[in-house]
Amino acid sequence: MAKRSRLKYVFAEQRGTAYSVSADTTLTTANINYDGYSFIKISGAFTLTLPAAEDVLKGTRLIVFGDNANSKVAVAAGFGGGGGSYDTVTIGAYCAIRFWCDGSQWYALSESVSAS
Repeated sequence: MAKRSRLKYVFAEQRGTAYSVSADTTLTTANINYDGYSFIKISGAFTLTLPAAEDVLKGTRLIVFGDNANSKVAVAAGFGGGGGSYDTVTIGAYCAIRFWCDGSQWYALSESVSAS
């Protein structure tokens, strides 16, 4: 029996505004906290850079969807968790990755996350 995806339910739980990226873009703390971006779609082979982790972002959850095999998400201080610390995550074509911030680091949460 095939494993069912719970991803559609995760999308329904999110609050905030969708944001489309069609060029290399740097997301700011204000974009997340004041504009309310929680779902970001990268259209093409572009890189979305997350803001540095800080206390005001503690508990922040973002879902980033890429429609290209070279869609990427970067953070200057590196991602934590999973025993790895790397600067860029490749999302892959038509895949989504959830990102979470604990106030000191960003974590990439997905079944298949590849470092770049």
